[in-house]
Amino acid sequence: MKLTTLIFILLLGFLPVKSQDTLWFTRTGHIYFISHTDIIDIDAHNYQTGSFLNTSSGEMAFTLLMKSFKFTLPLAEEHFNENYVEAEKFPKATFKGKILNFDPLKLVLEMEYKVIVEGDLTIHGVTSRIREEGILTKSGNAIKAVSKFTIKLDTYKIEVPNIVADRVAKEIPIDIKITYEPYKKAAGK
Repeated sequence: MKLTTLIFILLLGFLPVKSQDTLWFTRTGHIYFISHTDIIDIDAHNYQTGSFLNTSSGEMAFTLLMKSFKFTLPLAEEHFNENYVEAEKFPKATFKGKILNFDPLKLVLEMEYKVIVEGDLTIHGVTSRIREEGILTKSGNAIKAVSKFTIKLDTYKIEVPNIVADRVAKEIPIDIKITYEPYKKAAGK
């Protein structure tokens, strides 16, 4: 819990804020991935993703602990943490970036708003610049964000032993679902 709190405090430092009203936050974002091969599907969920969104600048940041992924197959979780992402050595993944086509006025109406996000994604100690599409939707007193994209294991120097190479996909689709609340409200919980 202390490590998670420290990570959120560090994330706050990444985002310049003009007013607390422009900062939105979650600790319960959802990230899902699946490694699909002809032999086996290996999937995992993480419901402890922290994220900030600055609605005056379009800047956003994400952080998650790799050990917070829960797998359908328990043995896959062990291999993921020990052999692939080396969670003891590289305990978290982070993203720091900005919505390129950000328009805060589009968050006034409750409608889908297609966005392009660009920034630095760090996994397994390797940082890579990414540019992906997503959708923001204002819904009551929340902002929902969704995105689907694919990462390549070799980009992040995640090595798969030859003995199981046919069981682990080289490209992994990622689904992100975030529900942001105003920071004041979320922090007061």
